[in-house]
Amino acid sequence: MIDKDKKRDFERHVTSFDLDASEVENLGAAAKAGEAGAVLRTAAAISHVAFVNPEACMAILDALTKGWFGASSRVPATPPAQAEALARLGEAERPGNTFWESFWSFVGNSDGPTSGDEVTARVASLGKHLPESFTALSEAAAIVHPGSAHAETRPMPPRLTLETLGRQPQGSLGNDIYRLIVDNSFNLEVLDREAIGLAHLPPALRYLNTRILQMHDVWHLMGGYRTTVLQEVGISSFQLAQFGHNYSAMLIATAAAAAHFNSPEAFALVMQIIAEGWQHGRTTPPFMAIDWESEWHRPIAEIRTHYGIEPFASIYPADLVEQLREAV
Repeated sequence: MIDKDKKRDFERHVTSFDLDASEVENLGAAAKAGEAGAVLRTAAAISHVAFVNPEACMAILDALTKGWFGASSRVPATPPAQAEALARLGEAERPGNTFWESFWSFVGNSDGPTSGDEVTARVASLGKHLPESFTALSEAAAIVHPGSAHAETRPMPPRLTLETLGRQPQGSLGNDIYRLIVDNSFNLEVLDREAIGLAHLPPALRYLNTRILQMHDVWHLMGGYRTTVLQEVGISSFQLAQFGHNYSAMLIATAAAAAHFNSPEAFALVMQIIAEGWQHGRTTPPFMAIDWESEWHRPIAEIRTHYGIEPFASIYPADLVEQLREAV
């Protein structure tokens, strides 16, 4: 169980976060060095962009990742529209007690959820307890994000069908997706768009959230992410970097906080994967701009070459968590 004072201290760091880019970069470097206070504040910084100020997401994650990697960082310069958000950190409305109760109920469970579906449901439910103004901030962030591909102007995409995917030639992206879905009994679009109320979101968020439900498994294959515990965190960071996905921000924020409070020795592992996924997302062409349906018939390697996509690479084995669990 997490001590009450430690909870309040973390909440204070999340809601009062006010560092500039150079200070955030130094914070990332200090967290990499294992400084306890810096680790706490790094986890709090990620929770700040996930639950308080989504407009500052790119500026803060860019700086944290640059600090974490140091001289080896390949993160590009933060665009002016996103960098300027750091000057408005104090303007966003803060989440209330109901949110924090839900947050700690999830993060404080050291045994963790029993399935990926439960993780998805629990993380997504956190958004229900955020201030109403958070949606407007998220919409504004989505519209100006360089990877959102003018999402606010796009119609809702038609549903994918297994019939279409199953007709694609063997060795193609479409056939690979078909096999991934069928062989693993996955849901074709992860969650039902009507059931979770995506139609009620403003235009950019409506399109982006619908599209990523469709394309999450496509992005897994195209980005080179395996469906393991670590690489689900990695692809979430990738998605966040690509277009500012709120759910992905919440997932990596809870992963970082849970590691810090429940398994401090694992924080460096989790943060490494977050930084690797973020850098990969920031150095990969925008996936939201690609008409994936027109690529179903082509092999993954050919599509990667055409768009200049490099597969994800990590210093850790993809199935490290699964290996450690089996060893216990």
